[in-house]
Amino acid sequence: MIKIQPEIVFKIYNFPVTNTYLASLISVLIIILISLYINRNLKEKPSKIQSLVELIYESIFNFWHSITGLKNLKIFTFTSAFFIYILFSNLLGILPGFGSIYIKHGEEKIHILRTTYSDLNMTLALSILSVLFVNILGLYYFGVNYLKRFKGFVGLLELFAEFAKILSFSFRLFGNIFAGETLLIIIGLLLPFLAPIPFLGLEIFVGFIQSLIFFTLTSVFLKVVLTEH
Repeated sequence: MIKIQPEIVFKIYNFPVTNTYLASLISVLIIILISLYINRNLKEKPSKIQSLVELIYESIFNFWHSITGLKNLKIFTFTSAFFIYILFSNLLGILPGFGSIYIKHGEEKIHILRTTYSDLNMTLALSILSVLFVNILGLYYFGVNYLKRFKGFVGLLELFAEFAKILSFSFRLFGNIFAGETLLIIIGLLLPFLAPIPFLGLEIFVGFIQSLIFFTLTSVFLKVVLTEH
């Protein structure tokens, strides 16, 4: 049975840990471990893995710089974290075990892991973080003068646009990932062997595109905010 609402796997005191939240924690942990491993093995004469990582990093940075015109590595690191985190979470969600391993609670089946962004709560939280980051950076660069953009009728429209960005980000990411998850479940039930393989490839492509879109739009909004006029 396909559910929109995530399932609660367990509780820490009164805090519910859902299967999507648990998947997100696993994603973050693996990303941290990979980052620590790469950082500890950096060499002046790079290995093949280090060269590949540097090539990917440089390509993403050049793409980001072409959009924003900025060369601030701290801002880039925060912005690119959206791309890495969303992409990794989406790729992790197509692995065996996601949506298939469950525990029984009475007559109810509770799935332990589920794709992170098939949960609207997770996409909403990420969207709020993105929009807040862009506006806080604008306030940092321009001080109190930045708040003038929200004055008057035009300012009200600007404020409405910020909320529209949050909704747009949230539903775009949620809709695509949830639809992909649903498609894989249905195809897996109808033709459980070779048929899902092409759709897994499609999901990898969609996961990459969605992470790229989120990263690109955040960068575009950042460019708009940091343009003085």
